[in-house]
Amino acid sequence: MATKTITVDLEAYERLKAVQGEGESFSQTIKRTVRPPLDVEGYRRRLRDVSMSPEAIDAVEQQIRNRQQPSKRKR
Repeated sequence: MATKTITVDLEAYERLKAVQGEGESFSQTIKRTVRPPLDVEGYRRRLRDVSMSPEAIDAVEQQIRNRQQPSKRKR
């Protein structure tokens, strides 16, 4: 297994150390907490192959309309 040495400032080290699990290496901690970047093009390719029912499309459109309205929550 190849390795790389990195330099982090003290604050970054303390944050990493705070979320490190018992017996977990820093590499394991980073892999657990930092998600890989989203493959947007791959996601789009997969979406092209998915068909949605008219009901599902209506539900998505309703959610979009709801997001465009101001919140009704009390502040």
